[in-house]
Amino acid sequence: MKTANIYSLDGRLIRLFLEVYERNSVSRAADQLGLTQSTVSHGLERLRKSLDDPLFVKDGRNITPTPHADYLAPRMREALSAIEALTEPQDYDPSSDRHPITIAANAGELQPELSYLGRALRAAAPHIPVRFVNLGSSSNARPVLENARADLVIAVNRGNYSPDLDHAPFFADHQATFYDPNVRGPVETLEDFGNARHAAMDLGGGKPSVLEEYLNAVGVSRNIVLHASSLSFLAELMRGTDMVATMQSRFADTAFTGFAVSQVPIDLPPIQYDLVWHRRQSLSKRHIWLRGIALRAPVVGRGTQAA
Repeated sequence: MKTANIYSLDGRLIRLFLEVYERNSVSRAADQLGLTQSTVSHGLERLRKSLDDPLFVKDGRNITPTPHADYLAPRMREALSAIEALTEPQDYDPSSDRHPITIAANAGELQPELSYLGRALRAAAPHIPVRFVNLGSSSNARPVLENARADLVIAVNRGNYSPDLDHAPFFADHQATFYDPNVRGPVETLEDFGNARHAAMDLGGGKPSVLEEYLNAVGVSRNIVLHASSLSFLAELMRGTDMVATMQSRFADTAFTGFAVSQVPIDLPPIQYDLVWHRRQSLSKRHIWLRGIALRAPVVGRGTQAA
């Protein structure tokens, strides 16, 4: 293999490579970059010549990276982050900042923390406009951050972060089963759990919940008779019924006030909430300041602050 011509590389080609690598498709990468397929293909050809490697080979309708492309991908990400960091000022003064900060999260789940975070940001930098937007499914984190629709995401860790994203633990909570004690008693056995009528959140995304994955593993299914995308609305619809809902135990202090709580009759891992951001902002002094304030937010309710 001849020596690669690294001086022909630039930030645009590196980003193009990473988009193709992540999506295993020239057409999908072109859509994301707002380019034509021929432009992306031409850029890939330049990279192949510069790096003396085919980088991607056809695999049905998609393409598959070569071993050399797998080797290059993490190094390309580091290089792109370093290039993007060149535009960052050496110092950051929040008192003179006027650029908005946008945080994507599900307010129904994190209202106490988001309220604190909003107050903390106003106190530290009163001139910065702060926006909180709804995230929905955790799977939305990547497109929201990739397209710069948010600076920071607070979401449940589903263990499948894109390499383009960085994250830090925020807090963890265990799950509990809620029920209206005026209508029914606690769920005490796995058989009770399987026979109960369940209510569940539906935030889209299509991926089974952690609870669903564990129940499937032991051959138990829930009889879900109610879905809702709002936590408070779900709780309101459950009042006065025999339905149960398995949720984070901390909701006993918010949406599920007045409900009784029983232990879930199956061992479940804690629900881990993370702060998530795009890697291009990892070295940003402004973003480091933002993450520091977020990580100092107190955790309200039954959750425990992550180490």
